[in-house]
Amino acid sequence: MQKFFSWNALRHKWWGLPIFCAMVLIPITSWLSPIITLPEGRTYLIYMPLATCVALLMVFDWAAFPGIVLALFLRYYLRVGVEMGTLMTVIYFTSLFLAWLGYRWQAGSRWSAPLGLMSQPWVRVGWLLIFLTFFFIIVLQIVVESGLLPQYLGMATREFMTLRTLINLQSMILGILLNSHLIYLVIRILRQPRYWRVLRMMLRKQCAPSVKSLEIVVWFTLLCTMVGLLCIEGLSEPFMKILLSDYTLTLLFPVLLFGALRYGYYFISIVWTVILTILFHNYQGFISEQNFIHNLVFVSALMLVYTFTLLLMAVISSRQRLLMKKFRAAALQDPVFGLPNLRAFNRDLAVYPRSLLCFVRVSDMDVLSRNYGMQLRIQFKRQLAMGLKPYLQPGEKVYHLPGYDLVLRLNCDNVDEKLIKLYEYVEDFRLIWNGLPLHPNIGLSYCTVYSPVEHLPILLGELSGIAEMSLTTGKPESNKSDHSQVQTEIRDKVDMLHKIQRALDDDRFVLMAQPILGVRGDSYHEILLRMSEGSDKALIMPDKFLPVVHEFGLSYQMDIWVLRHALMFISQNRVRLPSLRFAVNFTPSTLCRPTFTRDFKALMKEFEVEPFQIVLEVTESHLLQDVKYADYAMRELRHYGCRIAIDDFGTGYASYGRLKAIEADILKIDGSFVRNMLTDSLDSYIVQSICQVARMKHLAIVAEYVETEEQKAALHALGVDYMQGYLVGKPQLLSTLLDVPQA
Repeated sequence: MQKFFSWNALRHKWWGLPIFCAMVLIPITSWLSPIITLPEGRTYLIYMPLATCVALLMVFDWAAFPGIVLALFLRYYLRVGVEMGTLMTVIYFTSLFLAWLGYRWQAGSRWSAPLGLMSQPWVRVGWLLIFLTFFFIIVLQIVVESGLLPQYLGMATREFMTLRTLINLQSMILGILLNSHLIYLVIRILRQPRYWRVLRMMLRKQCAPSVKSLEIVVWFTLLCTMVGLLCIEGLSEPFMKILLSDYTLTLLFPVLLFGALRYGYYFISIVWTVILTILFHNYQGFISEQNFIHNLVFVSALMLVYTFTLLLMAVISSRQRLLMKKFRAAALQDPVFGLPNLRAFNRDLAVYPRSLLCFVRVSDMDVLSRNYGMQLRIQFKRQLAMGLKPYLQPGEKVYHLPGYDLVLRLNCDNVDEKLIKLYEYVEDFRLIWNGLPLHPNIGLSYCTVYSPVEHLPILLGELSGIAEMSLTTGKPESNKSDHSQVQTEIRDKVDMLHKIQRALDDDRFVLMAQPILGVRGDSYHEILLRMSEGSDKALIMPDKFLPVVHEFGLSYQMDIWVLRHALMFISQNRVRLPSLRFAVNFTPSTLCRPTFTRDFKALMKEFEVEPFQIVLEVTESHLLQDVKYADYAMRELRHYGCRIAIDDFGTGYASYGRLKAIEADILKIDGSFVRNMLTDSLDSYIVQSICQVARMKHLAIVAEYVETEEQKAALHALGVDYMQGYLVGKPQLLSTLLDVPQA
């Protein structure tokens, strides 16, 4: 029995709160509805009982119908008896049932969204406003014309096309459009008193951020003054009548429109519902007695237009503010990782006068991402950031940086203790991925900054370099420590990057050619690259700038530049040097680019160079990164007619294993083995084994770093086909080939 009468049961069962609200609210709203008596019968200015029924359905769904039917029957039974009361109840029930059935069918699972025009506006307007009011008035008109109901009881007369019918129709539309929202809020609060907090939150959320309390007080005072002037009765002087009623009624709209734009939908709907009810209860103050019925129709229509306009403008402005708030929040958060981004980091630094920045560098994540996919990178950063949050105080945050790193903004208290705890956590952090615990090395660097922070990207770059030192030292590193070498390396690297970019833009690279002589008399040249800073400066060797080129992803641009200028030289001097052949070095990343073969063939066609004139040299030790794509490109270019040379063979950790699958024509023995092969037995054995494997694969052999006749003789005895080194010829400017007669 106690469970049967529990509050939870009373709130949801049809015999509980739904029937209580219907029995109480329908009579109250009927009493509050402004009514005027015309010769044709009673006329409503705002019809609230139908709006109350809509609000009950929006809260209790089908469970509201028993209470609605009982409340309506008792209301009409006490006035006109059983038969007419039953007939009116059937009219109400049929109209509400069909409208609610259509609304539930079209709205689907979103039928219970808060009442009003903020959610499902057109579905509600279509079924609960237009269909309900017109169906109700038409059925009522049919019943009245059939003589089953007296004219004074209903909202229709036997003459349908009358101003009274129009006023009643507008009153029902006003009631459902406006009053149903306020009644809905009252029922929600009665059902769940904590909903008052939700209502307060919605009022604050929809209000413009710049609104101050003084503005609301001034606006509300002006609005109350205007309503008070409209409610003054008995004005006989025409000037005062126009000034205090007609003119005030005109000025009421812009004041309300300002409130709709500034204070939001919930606020203006509640305020306008109360004000309109008060105005229609005191209609004598602003509706002239001359041509009263026409003035009443005009004012009723005017109020209906006011209502539609105010609610629509309030909806538009409220949604715009909510969307702008979402956009601002989205602009400060990375959508993939769900962490505050660099923009949020910069904004938060400006809020605090002093902050401790902690840079988290995750090493080897690039390798793990290639092996396990991008989802690993996302999950790793998410879980790492989530694990760091318990160590943070209020106001401290973890921010996402592009790439694999994170940065923390910390308060400057207990710095040493915080850093120790953070470093202990990242040292113990493990990500379980498909049952495998992954723990890449993580380094921490930190520094103290004061607001405003200028040149933030440069500062983060410096912390990134210091975090690299932390990976080596095994402890958090500060920018105040002696890291001059690291800072110098970073600065030199950036300077070199600028030089490389300027050299690419201004064609400051210089092509060199070193001869490769065949033991059978044929020869070709390897293209080597140097960089020039100016006419009066020495050339920069490739070991200075190529690592920067690879690190910053300029390999493809560099390789295409070399290929283009080599082909251009062949094309310009094809008459004088008809048998010229070049070996051009390509990085594995270039070879693996999907468009490389297409671009290569386009350049060959542009300069009309035959494929046999180009040998593509690829460093074997890097091919393991993208074996499939590299093999595909080499097969296609070999089929095209070019020769493929594997450069620096013997230095890769899987050289012989790769040699079984590689389709190539030439094998170049790395010079580090050739240089000491006469004095070091191990190097001599390695060169012999490479030659044996190459002969089994039917590959031509090139030996690098050949500097003495003894080396040349020994290599010739091993079956080496081509010699390259200072004994054969040093690298010279490409233009010097024009001065040397070709064999």
